[in-house]
Amino acid sequence: MGAVGRSLALHASDAPQAAQTCLWQDSLGPQPVGAEKSMVDICSKALNSDALWRRAILVLSLYGERIETVASGGDVEQSGKLEASLTGIAGPDWSNADDQAARDAVTTLVSQMSATTDSKADLSKIVQDAAPPVKTLCDGLGSYLDTQFQNLGTIHKDIDKKRMSRTIRRCGMLEKQTVCVADSVVDRMVYANVFGQVVALENSTLEARDHVARFCAAHEKLAAAAANGQLAKKQTYFDVVDAVKAVPRAQPLWNGQDKPAAASAAPSKPAEPAKK
Repeated sequence: MGAVGRSLALHASDAPQAAQTCLWQDSLGPQPVGAEKSMVDICSKALNSDALWRRAILVLSLYGERIETVASGGDVEQSGKLEASLTGIAGPDWSNADDQAARDAVTTLVSQMSATTDSKADLSKIVQDAAPPVKTLCDGLGSYLDTQFQNLGTIHKDIDKKRMSRTIRRCGMLEKQTVCVADSVVDRMVYANVFGQVVALENSTLEARDHVARFCAAHEKLAAAAANGQLAKKQTYFDVVDAVKAVPRAQPLWNGQDKPAAASAAPSKPAEPAKK
């Protein structure tokens, strides 16, 4: 879990980026009638949601480090305190995002890490206590990243369609005459730049989604083993490995028609016992 959590943490700063997607969607839409709205006002909800889910990714990765510490023989009472402080969350009012369930799940997980732990507690109790908020965050993150990928795919195709149509003109008045200018090299460079950024963001969103799915699949196996008293069994390790391997790795996109494999956090079947 520590290893999977560290790979997940790599995406806490670059995905999701719904606010950037929102700005592109607004720019590609119809021209507004009347006064132009501030971009901050148009995409403030997306900005708040991004901040929520990026922090959720960070919290999950730090929770994974706590599991690693305890599983490696670290002090249960000390575990999680430093990780909780690294989240920067000290209470329930840390986010302005609308998703109350996700906010509460993040707060709960951080509270569990920072709380004074009973000396009799063990890894099994830590994993079982964390299972409900982790499940909430896994479901929410998977859905949010999938939505962002779909929105980026639509933008990806729309930009390319507009560039190829060559029907968009920039018009102005010169000595009471209407003058329209077709695409210039500058226009084509702008199309190319935005297209490249969108594709890069599509790929980073897919990568983040897949890392989330791996973490969630691994934790689901771990929580099931903890609930059944099988956490210390060697087979549990192999079940976790199989669950991580079962999540397909999406291929990088370039063609707008490409369909990446859907990530799945479904638990894998336990390995068959060896015949004697």
